[in-house]
Amino acid sequence: AATFAAANIGIVKKVLSGDLVQIGDSFLARLTGIRAPERNEPLGPEIHDFTKRELEGQTVKLFTWTKDNTAAGIVYDEQGYARVQIFYGKAAAVSFNEVMLKKGYARVDPKFLPDDLKHFYGLEKEAREKGLGIWKAR
Repeated sequence: AATFAAANIGIVKKVLSGDLVQIGDSFLARLTGIRAPERNEPLGPEIHDFTKRELEGQTVKLFTWTKDNTAAGIVYDEQGYARVQIFYGKAAAVSFNEVMLKKGYARVDPKFLPDDLKHFYGLEKEAREKGLGIWKAR
């Protein structure tokens, strides 16, 4: 099980997809605990554009999880992306991961959901019940 690690500050240099960002010159990070549609999937382009508007060029706070409580133990996915929770906005107080779920722009990814983010299931359920974003009846 992953344990919580410290936060780092960084600037989102580029948004690569709805849930994948480049921090600084080379650090690629995927939002942990959620999965947004890819750009070639329904709503993918709109969700990518939203993430870009919200995060690109912004100074954010990144929280990573580790397997063994060391920097070397940061949780990475199959593609080699670090899994992070991004906080942004005034005083970096808003979880972007949670915003994505609340708007229905992502679903919970149980494979990369740390224990302290289990409340994400409730956020997804609310968006689904309200028919928001990806949960909108087609």
